[in-house]
Amino acid sequence: MRKRNQHVDIFLMIILIGAFIFGTIFNSLAVWVFCFKMKKWTETRVFMMNLLLSDCCLLFTLPFRIYTTQQLWGLGDILCDILRFSYFMNTYMGIAIITLISIDRYVAIKFPLKSRTLRSPKKAALACGIIWILFIAIRLYLEFGTDVAFRDSSFCFRKVSTKPLKRALLFTVFGSCIPMVILIFCSTQIIWTLKKKEKMNVNEEKDIEKTISIVKTNLAIFLLCFLPNSIANIARFIIESKGLNCSLIKLANDAVHITQGLSDLNCCLDSICYYFVAKEFWEKASLFSRFTKQLIQDHTQESSM
Repeated sequence: MRKRNQHVDIFLMIILIGAFIFGTIFNSLAVWVFCFKMKKWTETRVFMMNLLLSDCCLLFTLPFRIYTTQQLWGLGDILCDILRFSYFMNTYMGIAIITLISIDRYVAIKFPLKSRTLRSPKKAALACGIIWILFIAIRLYLEFGTDVAFRDSSFCFRKVSTKPLKRALLFTVFGSCIPMVILIFCSTQIIWTLKKKEKMNVNEEKDIEKTISIVKTNLAIFLLCFLPNSIANIARFIIESKGLNCSLIKLANDAVHITQGLSDLNCCLDSICYYFVAKEFWEKASLFSRFTKQLIQDHTQESSM
């Protein structure tokens, strides 16, 4: 397990360098937009600011991950602990915030009347705050409250033991797979609701089709970035639990590292996709303003009767 696969290391180095360069550019642009160009605090802006913070923390670790693809770790255990804490926590933090964004969009489109009371910037900030506290507490417990049998001073971001790591499976299931199911459900419901809406004119139909394309794109990118890594982590846990031969375990371990690198690309793609979601989705969601107003008027008339 300690022998490195040079082909995997070269692949990871290329992926991580690209993720760092483009992630820095795109997230800097997104920070400029959401911090300086958007004046009103909305639910989307709250979620996006938290997502950007998560992505920036992840970007901070990438130069060190690039370093570990070519060199054994020799920068000290303390720095390794800090980087590992930041990397793994913010990976799952990003997934959680993306899931919250999807739920928020689902509520706004599926329940336009109830969303007036269910949604607010303060509630969005509260939800993000709870998740931050929860993830920080979990990572602190894992870093300081568990054994260090799976660590090696020569490797920082790599699992060196062939023993199955139960917490990796739990993080995969609860931190990735369940949010993935929620995201798929919310996205499909949004698309279904938009498609069945009666179109007033050709322009409105085009706008709705554009919004549906944005939702589909975000879902596809999320699955592309995180689904392979979830499958690889589960497969590695099963292989290690069964005590299969070392070559198969090493193959599974390489698959985890490769897919982990692919998931890092999400820090680049978040800023692109969710910028357009914030700009286009909520502007196009105003298409429902007439529809929502009509529902409110109908509800008011029924109540008066």
